Amino acid sequence: MITSAIERRLQPYLSPLWLQARQVKRRRRALDRSTVCFAGAERRLFVDLSIICKDDAGTGIQRVVRGIGVQLVQGQPENWKVQAVNATRHRPYHAIAWPLNRMESADEITFEGRPGDVFLGLDFALDSVRRHEQQLVKFKRQGGEIWFVVHDFLPIQKPAWFSDQAVVRYRKWLRVIASLADGFFCNSEQTQKELCEEILPRYGVRTGIESRVLPMGWDLATSRRNQGLPVGFEKLLGQIELRPTVLMVGTVEPRKGYEDALTAFEVLWKKDFHCNLVIVGRPGWKTTDLQSRLRNHPLQNTNLYWLDDASDEALQKLYMACDGVMIASRAEGFGLTFIEALGYGKPLLVRDLPVFRNHQSSGVWFFAADARPEELADAIEQWIEGSISKPDEAGSCAASSWSDAARVIFSALSLRC
Repeated sequence: MITSAIERRLQPYLSPLWLQARQVKRRRRALDRSTVCFAGAERRLFVDLSIICKDDAGTGIQRVVRGIGVQLVQGQPENWKVQAVNATRHRPYHAIAWPLNRMESADEITFEGRPGDVFLGLDFALDSVRRHEQQLVKFKRQGGEIWFVVHDFLPIQKPAWFSDQAVVRYRKWLRVIASLADGFFCNSEQTQKELCEEILPRYGVRTGIESRVLPMGWDLATSRRNQGLPVGFEKLLGQIELRPTVLMVGTVEPRKGYEDALTAFEVLWKKDFHCNLVIVGRPGWKTTDLQSRLRNHPLQNTNLYWLDDASDEALQKLYMACDGVMIASRAEGFGLTFIEALGYGKPLLVRDLPVFRNHQSSGVWFFAADARPEELADAIEQWIEGSISKPDEAGSCAASSWSDAARVIFSALSLRC
């Protein structure tokens, strides 16, 4: 950790942005060539699943990776051969039998490029891409194309929210993908805008890269990671039925706004406003005090519930059982919880962020981005009384599916030949 902190602070001097931009442009010029495909030939799509094949933590990004990955591997169209790949610290990219056997090798397929082939960086594999950069360079030189899925750029936009190690790793990964990518798939129009107007110009890249926005799926049942219910879950469902229950979903980390939400609910509980807060999310970084506050709260398992390792089955049941979903994030690239809540027809109360305004729908309530705890408490109370108590006015959407995302990917890649 000390090494990462030092590296983070020295990085602007050891590897200034102008030097990174020069290196990126030099690499892109060296690899520049026209796309060539053989008419009618089967094309291969190598999908990087280096993280999820080893440890599926069920985070928002991993729900996206799993949902899209399953559709790509199991629903490949004519003239495409889709192969999951993995890379580790000591082994370069190689074929695996995911999702059936996770990390088991599929040795009959060799990871190498030829005209028409595509490498898709679907997983958020910061270290794999960097460690095996030269393998990906060779893939491009052999005639393959490289695309990456991007979710947000918060580690460089708001580095204080992340660990030193995460920021250093992210910066290195971003430089590599900027130097290699033929295209990017973005999880929202907001992310695409930041990519084109802020991130690529950062490296002096203004042409030669395509981008597409992927529709996000919402149905957990189509891409379940695991099943099984935690001890006492039926009792929790019983408590949910007794009073209005608000669900929050996401890793317990600084940008998710859990501290603001908890303080606001404490204001409501102190004045005997009867409601539950259920949090589903793994313990994250830089939130030690908040986690202690959650675990030792006097209303823990009475009005406050934190499930820190819930299965997809449990999360699906909570979405269906809760009365509404709240998102207090200070920033989001997309906000998968948003589309999942709408998919389950639940009222939403969200912080007023541009990415959410792009998805306005009936049943969505907003609170001020800079709301104080007392103001947020008032917003929650008004929302519960005005929306949760009137379920017929809940939000709904013509939700997209993970298969829709896969179709967009194949469509974009097919247009390249």
